[in-house]
Amino acid sequence: MGMFKKLKSMTGSVDKDLLRNGLLGRGTIIDVQQTRVSTGGDDAFSRPVCVFTVEVALDNVPVYTATCRQSVPITVLPRFVPGQTVAAVRVNPDNHDEIALDLSTEAPEVTMAQGQGGSAADVLARGNPVRAVIVQTQPLGMKNPQGVDMHAFILTVMPDGQKPYQAKVGNPVPEDAVPLLFPGSSLPAKVLSEEPEGVVIDWTAALAEFTK
Repeated sequence: MGMFKKLKSMTGSVDKDLLRNGLLGRGTIIDVQQTRVSTGGDDAFSRPVCVFTVEVALDNVPVYTATCRQSVPITVLPRFVPGQTVAAVRVNPDNHDEIALDLSTEAPEVTMAQGQGGSAADVLARGNPVRAVIVQTQPLGMKNPQGVDMHAFILTVMPDGQKPYQAKVGNPVPEDAVPLLFPGSSLPAKVLSEEPEGVVIDWTAALAEFTK
C-alpha cells in the first residue's frame, strides 16, 4: 500500500477521497516548481507534475503554508502566478498539511481566525496619525472575525515631518467605505511607531471627511 501511495504521489495523482471529503479552503499560490515528470503524452493533453507551495486559509484557522505535488493540464499551468493566483484547496481534516488543489471549484470566502494579523482597534487607539494614499487594492476573499470584508492594500504612508514610505497591509473595509477605494485616495490612518508597516486606515475619520 505504501508503494502504491508513493507511485500516486510521483505521478501527481490526487486522492479522490481528499477531493470529495476534504475541508474546502482558500489557497494563494506562493510558488510553482515544475518537475520532469508529466502524464498524458507530450501534446496539448499533457499534464506536467508540479510542486505547489500554497498559503492556505480555512475558516477560523490561522493562515499557514503547505505543499502538494499534483499534475495539472498544461493549458492551465500559465494561470498560476506566484503571489497572485488564488485557488480552492481541499485539506485533510486530520492532517492540515495534506492538501490538494481543487480546480473544479471556486475559491471560497473564509473567516479569519480571532487575533490573526493583530488588533486594528489597538492601532487606532494608540497609533500616531498619518495619511495613507492608496496605490493599489483588491479584496482578499476573507472576512475578519467581526464579519467585515478584508482587502489587500499597497499604501504610500506619509507621516508628519518624516519621509514617505510604502507598506503592504491587509485592512478590514466596512461596506460604506468601499466607494473610497480607488488609486490616489488619500485617507487618514494610524500606525504604531514600533511597527511602521502595520498601517490601519481610520474609516470612521475617512467617512467623516467626506460627509462634512
